[in-house]
Amino acid sequence: MPVAACPNPWFPLEEGLRLTYRAGRSSRMVLATKDVAPVPEGLRGTLAVSLKGRDGQTEVTCSAEGVSTALGGLEGTLLSASGMNVEVVHAEGVAVPAPSVMVPGGTWKNSLSVKLQPPPGKGGPHGLRPIIATTFDKEATVVGEEEVTVGAGRFKALKVRNLTTARASRPGAEGRTLESFIWFAPGVGIVKISTAGNTDLELLQVERPEPKVEPANRKGAPRKKAATKG
Repeated sequence: MPVAACPNPWFPLEEGLRLTYRAGRSSRMVLATKDVAPVPEGLRGTLAVSLKGRDGQTEVTCSAEGVSTALGGLEGTLLSASGMNVEVVHAEGVAVPAPSVMVPGGTWKNSLSVKLQPPPGKGGPHGLRPIIATTFDKEATVVGEEEVTVGAGRFKALKVRNLTTARASRPGAEGRTLESFIWFAPGVGIVKISTAGNTDLELLQVERPEPKVEPANRKGAPRKKAATKG
């Protein structure tokens, strides 16, 4: 039976979902979704990220093609919390594809071109704030299913291999390609990211809002009839 495109189980756009990660050796990062509402193409909401005391956010959309963000995927979203001013010049592709692609052997690509600038007061010598134009080209392949254990527990996940090439946004510029792996768990999203054998991101906690329970004796609710003897 085909899985519905939205919400995408590999990057659930779920109101109030809050994921806490260990970033690097000791930093904490939080991803949270809010303001989720239906739109003609599927769902739209806000993805907020908090890292090292800095906050960023971006619009995120779930459609039949997959999950995309206004900042061109996870890379742009994380850059928004780096303290840098981020201007997206061009973005193609999705951060996470449709469920039909998220199967062993599935592949997809995305590209992000940005201009980065240090915020006021954080520039180089003499207060200079150079603009850095960078392009990220990523090719992703689903390696297969794998059980992975992280701080939040054990998950049956999809392991995805990424080849990301970063280069200066100018003709003829040479790039540097980096291999990384991401593990996605259904109904949760990213549980782990690893580069060169090192864990860059590890899920520590999954928080969801408690479901609202209407009181049985609320005004206007039908009352249960008292039991009577026959």
